Amino acid sequence: MKLDAFVKAFFSAIFLLVTTTFSQVTGEKVPQRILAGYYADWSIWNTPSYSVDLVPYRQLTHVIWSFIYPDANGNLSGDAIDDPTELDLMVSQAHAVGTKAIISLGGAGQCKYFAPVSKNDKLRSNFVKKLTNFVAAHNLDGVDMDWEFDKVPVASEDTAGYNKLLTEIRASLPQGVTLSAALPCSDYYGKYFTAEVLLANLDWFGLMTYDITGDWDDKARFDSPLFPNSKWTTWSWTQSAAYWTKRGVPASKMVMGIPSFGFVFYGATGPGSDFDTAEQESYAEILKLANWDYYYDDVSKEPYGIAEHKFVTFENAQSTAAKAIWIYENNYAGAMIWELSHDYMETETQPIVSTASRVLLEGNISIGKKRDLLTPQAARASYTYDALGKYAGNKKAGIRNRTAKKRYYNR
Repeated sequence: MKLDAFVKAFFSAIFLLVTTTFSQVTGEKVPQRILAGYYADWSIWNTPSYSVDLVPYRQLTHVIWSFIYPDANGNLSGDAIDDPTELDLMVSQAHAVGTKAIISLGGAGQCKYFAPVSKNDKLRSNFVKKLTNFVAAHNLDGVDMDWEFDKVPVASEDTAGYNKLLTEIRASLPQGVTLSAALPCSDYYGKYFTAEVLLANLDWFGLMTYDITGDWDDKARFDSPLFPNSKWTTWSWTQSAAYWTKRGVPASKMVMGIPSFGFVFYGATGPGSDFDTAEQESYAEILKLANWDYYYDDVSKEPYGIAEHKFVTFENAQSTAAKAIWIYENNYAGAMIWELSHDYMETETQPIVSTASRVLLEGNISIGKKRDLLTPQAARASYTYDALGKYAGNKKAGIRNRTAKKRYYNR
C-alpha cells in the first residue's frame, strides 16, 4: 500500500471511530438499531387519555398503529378505516422527526377472518389490494403482520393461508415499504409458522417475548424473563432467541418484545407459587399497588413485588436496561414495546421507552449500573387502595378487557 493511501485509510478509520462514538454520546440515532413502539388505537379512551400527541416519537425508530384487520369480505376494518384522522396525525408527527410509521394487521382477538380470507383467492386479492392502497394513501412506511392463531393444533390450511397472504402482501408493497411480523416466542405456536417463507418476505421478526405467564399458567411466574431461573421459569428471552436461531433466523432480523405491562396474581405468595386469579395490568397501574415489597431477581433480570395475598410480575427501567443491553451487545436488530400507553404517567416521562431508547439508540450501556432505575416508591404515595391493597381509583369500563386482547399463549 502506498503511503498516501495508507494515510487516507488511517484517517478514514479515525473518522469512523470518532463519528460512531459521537453518535453514542450525543444521542444521535444509531440506524442499525430498531426501537418500535405499538400505539393501541383504544389508548385515547384510557384514564388518563393517551393520544398520538403524547407518543415519544424522538425516542423511537418506528411507531406502529394497532390495529386494522380483514372483515368477512376481505375489506379493511378498524378504527383507522372508519376515521383515519388520528392515524394521519400519528404519521405526520412521526415523519416530522424522522421516525417511521407502520400499520399493524390483526392483533389477538381480531384475527377471526384472516383464515377464510387467506384461503379464498378472490378475497385474499381484494384484501392485499386494499391494504396496498391504504398504505400509499396514508403515507405509511411499513406493514406489521399480527395474525395470531387462537388455538392449537393450527390447521395446515391456516398455515398455508398465512404463507400465501404474507407472500402476496410482500409482492404488492412498493420497494422501501417494510414488512414485519409479530411472532410467537416458542415452539408452542411457532411450529405452525414456516421459517423459510418468513425469511423470504420479512424485514424483521418481532418476537413476542412476553405473556410467558398469565392467568392460564399453572403457577405464578415471570412475564418476560431475560434468562431462565430453574426455580420457577418455563421460558425466557434467551431461549426464544435460541429457538428462532435454530430455525435459521439471524440475530440481525430479530426484534425482541419488551412489555410495558405485567400480571398481578391474587392468592400467590411469590414466584413459582399457586394462585387463585390473575389480571394483566399496565406498568402505570402496577405502580399504584400498595403495601408490597420490591425485589429483583438477578438471575432472570426481572423485578417483582410480594404483598399479602398477591404476587406482581412486571417490567421496569432496570429490567428494560438489562434487556436492551443484551440486545445491543449481542447484535440483535432491536426491540419492540407493547404498548406505549402502559408506562405513561402524567407526572413522569415514560421510563420503559426512554430507558430502551437510551441504550439502543444512544449506545448508553452504562445506564444498567445506575440504582435510580429501581421502582419509584414515591409514585404511589397519593393513591387510594381497597382492603387487599389494590388501587381503588377510577378506571374506564372496558379498557382493561380490551387491552388484555394482546395475550398470546407463548408457553
